[in-house]
Amino acid sequence: MFFKLLPFLLCLLTVHLMAQSKDVEFFEKGLKVNEQVFEFLSTHPCEIGLDKSCERPLSAKDLTKLKTILKDLEEWRKIAFDGIVPVSRLEVDLPSSVSFGEKFSVTQKYRIDPIYLKSQAFLEVVLNPKDEESVRFTHKARQGTTTILLMYDSFFRLTEILSKATKIRAILQNDIGEESTVLENTFTLAMNQNLWVRMIHAVQFLEAEKVLRGPIAVASEDKIFDQYLEKSFTAKRMILNDIDFRVKTALFAYGQLGQSYFFEAINHFVETISRIFGNMAGSIQTRSGKLKDLVSDPTALRNLKEKLKPLDILLEKTPFRLTDHFIPGYFGHVAIWIGSPDDLDKFEVNFQGKKIPLLSHPDVLPHLEKLSQGKLILEALRVPGVTLNTLEHFLDIDDLVVLESPVMSDDQKADHLLRAFQQIGKPYDFNFNVETEREIVCSELIYRVYTEQIWPTSVSLSRYTISPDQVAWKAVDSCFIPVVLYLDGKEVSYNLKKEIRKVLELPGGIDYTPSGTCFGSNKFSTLNHSTQNE
Repeated sequence: MFFKLLPFLLCLLTVHLMAQSKDVEFFEKGLKVNEQVFEFLSTHPCEIGLDKSCERPLSAKDLTKLKTILKDLEEWRKIAFDGIVPVSRLEVDLPSSVSFGEKFSVTQKYRIDPIYLKSQAFLEVVLNPKDEESVRFTHKARQGTTTILLMYDSFFRLTEILSKATKIRAILQNDIGEESTVLENTFTLAMNQNLWVRMIHAVQFLEAEKVLRGPIAVASEDKIFDQYLEKSFTAKRMILNDIDFRVKTALFAYGQLGQSYFFEAINHFVETISRIFGNMAGSIQTRSGKLKDLVSDPTALRNLKEKLKPLDILLEKTPFRLTDHFIPGYFGHVAIWIGSPDDLDKFEVNFQGKKIPLLSHPDVLPHLEKLSQGKLILEALRVPGVTLNTLEHFLDIDDLVVLESPVMSDDQKADHLLRAFQQIGKPYDFNFNVETEREIVCSELIYRVYTEQIWPTSVSLSRYTISPDQVAWKAVDSCFIPVVLYLDGKEVSYNLKKEIRKVLELPGGIDYTPSGTCFGSNKFSTLNHSTQNE
């Protein structure tokens, strides 16, 4: 009987080995076509603008060669994405645990997520290194995972080269056209949030399997996948669960490549990925802020409110929130104290050729109810955008700085306050661009209200940005006066500027050059605030 079945079994084995052989062949082709791109770019530094000292045109022959390389790369990428990713979906959809046992099995189970405290599905995988099903399962996982890692690695590597080789971007836009869609398609792939999460789970699964396997060698057809997994730059970042890396890379890619015509869609991807990570990071909070206790102390809260005057700027730090890791510098958020209806009642503004009370202006009237509820802080949040909140809501923080606005006339203050109210309702600016008015990020709010000030900005990702630290430096620069300071939950009563400078100069801070000019008088008001601010 066995001998009758032998041809059939040998046939199945041959088909299986041929399939695995084709998997290896396809992956080797991917390595080759991706490397051809980098080989071409590295051997033509003058033609692509990588070496500024020897710029020269790209010959017709070289242009044709580049088109062929990109076309081959796009064909491989399309097969890989359309064919490999769905095949490996089972292995990488969910967080996995892996162990060795006598019988292969994949079971879906549930556990409590330690961050969100919600039930989370995961795959419990039992492998037997000698079992055919186990071998097939891990083979598919290795093949699919390393194929996508190859595309990730190539994308991050290509982004770095194109950021320096400025001329090649014009060539891709004007002379290559359809073949260059591989770049946009690869960017789309790299920014796919669901795939990124699945890949983290897949890499972690394969790492756990490798530890369990110990000295047992992988099958010969899997060696190439195993070796690539060892050296993959992206895999290393995934093992470390480096969320920051991908966000920065996405924004960097947009900044360097977004000026090209064929990368118009990147703006949408960057905004989307910033929104995903911003909302995710904002929801992760490991504890309450150290100043939250002030909310339950009526005397302390009243004393703080009495120190606040309309148009004062509030800066805060929340190291217990993940969002702080994505914001350059020390401070993570900035807002404006609007003031109570009683504070605002004396101000008048121009409307249709005559003076009217600020509180009667059409742009202010819709917000009077919120003001009466004590929502006197104007801030830009990811959701719902620019809005009014209470001080009690704001104080879930560790550090607080209050900057007194420069001394201005009542008319000037009224104009600033009206501009502040006119920002309410604008969506959050996930592109962090100070040159756009339709969307606002927290530090841009200050930029839009205090329009006469010369604010420090940074050129980042091909656009101008302003960070909370750059707003804080204005206090050190004497344009604004610090009147309240809490650090690590404790009030600082003396040498406020000196203490603010200390935290601004910590490693990773923002470089700042004094502007030398300020709008309005910055003389200190001894009637309202402590004089121990210097």
